[in-house]
Amino acid sequence: MMAPKTFRTFLWAVLALACTVVGCGGSSGIDPLPENSDEPGWHEGTLSHNGEERVFRFYLPDDLPENAPTVVLLHGGTQGMDALFRSRAGGTNEWPAVADEEKFLLVVPNGINPETESPTGDDQFWNDCRAPGSVEGPHSTADDVGFVMELESWAASRFSTDPDRFYVSGVSNGGMMAYRLAIERPDRVAGIAAFVANLPVESECGRPSSPVPVFMANGTEDPIIPFEGGEADGRGPFLSAPDTRTRWVRANEADTTQRTETDLPDRNPNDGSVVVCEDDPAGEDGAPVRFCRVEGGGHTMPSIEHAVPRWVRRMVGPQNRDVEGARLAWEFLRSQPK
Repeated sequence: MMAPKTFRTFLWAVLALACTVVGCGGSSGIDPLPENSDEPGWHEGTLSHNGEERVFRFYLPDDLPENAPTVVLLHGGTQGMDALFRSRAGGTNEWPAVADEEKFLLVVPNGINPETESPTGDDQFWNDCRAPGSVEGPHSTADDVGFVMELESWAASRFSTDPDRFYVSGVSNGGMMAYRLAIERPDRVAGIAAFVANLPVESECGRPSSPVPVFMANGTEDPIIPFEGGEADGRGPFLSAPDTRTRWVRANEADTTQRTETDLPDRNPNDGSVVVCEDDPAGEDGAPVRFCRVEGGGHTMPSIEHAVPRWVRRMVGPQNRDVEGARLAWEFLRSQPK
């Protein structure tokens, strides 16, 4: 039997190998336009923050109106902004199509490589709420909250987007970063959607304390961020997904007496997974929480159209194919009052 440290090293190696296939590194194949172009499509830009040139991509739909919403999409750890849109990267590939249909600005920033401190590259991380001493693997200490807030200001200045409709979604480390943004900047974040992410036990952010609409989706068979919480092989101890939901329900003063449960259609009975969503509506001065339990799902974003390779699913768990995760998240986010 492997020693714990040896196993953690092995797991990081396996994840890195999986990333080479599903998009944790490497180019997306997108040839972006410069930041100052007004042509629809993908663009690449830079933003100076704390004396460093941070990089990001953004997707501009055709005929973006004034006062449009902005959605910031955060990659997972060991990924980069390019990785989310490789051909086999999974459900994140749906976001540009949603942006086209719903007319919002999609912004995809790059994290920092914690070993080289480089803002460019494809082995990046976000500085989520995990206390540095609780993490054995790579962990960034960058001011990513400030960086994302500057992106909100940039979007409002460049495209006259609506600052009251600034949303954040993320997967894994990106989902945990979305939680940090909601905890620390509830005044500027209008709602978040976190996939396969839990709050850490040892947090440098404190508990959620101000209402922010929260959508969360977690797989019950997630081997990376366990649904039931606990130690996650060097990535730090996590709360369970239900306990994470409870923290947000309390902060949001959501009305649990009005909780509803919805079994989403099992469109693909061969995926071994179903999705059940529980909604706690906002109280008088609070915000709602939607918790989607992906029963039988792993550390993947649900998607009908965008499958991850079978051998990767063997390592990170099954992918639900009944719902389009990006559309489910946007349905929740767009329904929030301004």
